[in-house]
Order: sequence, then structure tokens, then C-alpha cells
Amino acid sequence: MSRSKKPKATGATAMPEANTWMMTRRAGLAGALALPLASPWASREAQAQQGGLVEVGTNGWLFPIWDRVNRVDMAAVRSAVQTVTETIGILRAGRIQVAILLIPSRKRMMRQYLPAGTQIAPEAAQRFTLTLSECTRAGAVVPDLDAVFRAQMQRDPAHPLFFKTDTHWTPMGAEVAAVEMARMMRERMQLPASPRPGTRLGDLRPMQLAAGDLVQHLPAAQRGAYGPEQSLVRQILPPEGAGALIEDDSYDTVIVGTSNVQPRFGFQPVLSNQLVRPVGLSWKPNNQGTYFALLDYLRSDAFKQQRPRALVWNFLEQDMVNTSNNPTWGTGAIAPAEFLNQVRRAVA
Repeated sequence: MSRSKKPKATGATAMPEANTWMMTRRAGLAGALALPLASPWASREAQAQQGGLVEVGTNGWLFPIWDRVNRVDMAAVRSAVQTVTETIGILRAGRIQVAILLIPSRKRMMRQYLPAGTQIAPEAAQRFTLTLSECTRAGAVVPDLDAVFRAQMQRDPAHPLFFKTDTHWTPMGAEVAAVEMARMMRERMQLPASPRPGTRLGDLRPMQLAAGDLVQHLPAAQRGAYGPEQSLVRQILPPEGAGALIEDDSYDTVIVGTSNVQPRFGFQPVLSNQLVRPVGLSWKPNNQGTYFALLDYLRSDAFKQQRPRALVWNFLEQDMVNTSNNPTWGTGAIAPAEFLNQVRRAVA
């Protein structure tokens, strides 16, 4: 796998999702929200139907069937949570403070657009609450993004936090999460003042998603009904003064996860801005899984050369039914006991 070079601090160019391991060395919120963009969707109701890997909801919304909300195996959730909490303990014993970026289920959050008759089991919400409470008990900082997102959607419905036809959050969702994550990390973690500033941010600007990743799973005859989507993304400004002349490869805080934390959605620069420090990033596509993403980072030269003070580990709520050896992760699957042993060896 190839590693990406450090990006220059130019503009906030939307970056395509890569299928390679990414390490961004630099990543500090200014400006008022721009006026809402006109929606690319015409006002229409899609007939609720289910087929293949996608459920077709109303008002142009598509949902993945793998986020099962009508039934949840809570025993599987508890097993996954146990692996995560043991990992938190290992990292903390290695003097690494841990935050868990637990992204709530897009299907639960946007339930008003689900196909008619969709039932949401009480256990679906417990995937989130159980993970949050147990990871907090294990000593991690875990923002309640379920509550934060609900409040934000009620306060500002003009700026969606999730795309309609894509499994990812919008840059606006990533920004809301980063601001809340930084607030809790400042309150609950022991992070000294950084000698280097965080990322400078400017106003919001339009970002276009050419095609949602769920559209490809529709029958070919239906795909033409789904066009591009727009969101807003925070502009990244060049560093000021002497800092503009220094190539900064140092950071004491790192984000590890899957494609929701990739550069184009902007979680990293907003977190860096709000923490007033450089923030590193290591991510992999979600089909390889966040367990493998963590192991890959812990084995990397970047970790060996500079152990972070704080690590933000990204999870999707719906993935909490999958422990580290689930076949979903393909070649990234690894038995929980072996995963924990390898984490111990890397951190020792």
C-alpha cells in the first residue's frame, strides 16, 4: 500500500476517496454560515421499495440494507464493545488518551425518509447508547453525537448532516462532530498547549458529490433518477507568518478510522482548528474496517517515530454488530484475541 504525501495548505479542494492507506500530517472555525444552497433534488416522493443492497425511501433518500434497524443482535454488539473497551485500556496503559468518534446510524437519524412500514427495533438505539456508555466507562472521551445531531437538525434543517444517496455524512455533519469532539477533548484530556497552531479555516463553500455510493447498487434503469448532491465545506486557509515557511511533520493528536474521516469531508481540519494544534490522520476504506485501520497505524513508522498523546478512533454505529473477525472486513478480519495481542505488542 502506498502512503500519501503531505498535502500543501492551499484550498479546500474536495478529494476523491482513495483505496490506499492515507496519512495526512497537517490538519485549526471562523466565518458565518453561507446562505443555504438550492437543493439539486426536485420535490417528489419515491415509491418505497426494497431490492438488492438498497432500500429506496422518500424524497430521494436511499438507505443500505446492511444497517439493520428492524432487528439487532445485542450479543454481537456486546462482544464488539468488549473488544473496543479492552483496546481502549491497552492504549491508555500505553499513555495514549483515547476518544471514540461514534457516528450515529444515518438510517435511524433520518427515519422519516425510510420506506413506508419500516420498523425500528428498540435495540437499534441501544447499539449507540451501549457503545457510548461502555467506552466512556473504559476511560474514553465519547461525544453523544446522536443528541448533538438531533439538536443541530432541528436548529438548522437547511444544512443536512448526511447525504441522501451516499452512506457518508456531509462536511456539515463532520464539522458539527469535530466541534463537539474538540470541546470534550479540551475539557477531559490533559493536552498541553501546542507550539504549532491548528489549521486556519475560512468561510464555507459549495462542494458537489457527483454520485452517491448507494446509487451504484440500484438497477441500472433507476440510476438516472439520482443526480449530484451539494453540501458546504469549510475552506482551508494557508498558514500565516513564519509557520508558512515550515514543513511541520509533528503532531501529538491523530485520527484513525475509515472513510467518513477522509480529507474531503473536513473532520480533520476542523478538529485541528478547534484544538489549536496539528492533527494527524490515518484512514482506510470501510470495507477493510476500523480495527485493521488501527492496527495499520500502530504498526506504521509514524507511530513508532512519534507516539501520540491522544488518539481519536472512528466507528460507525451500525458496525458495532461486527467484531474484528467479521467476514465483512475481508482480508482485514482478525480474531479478537489476536487483534488485542497485536495492539499490545505495537503499544508496548
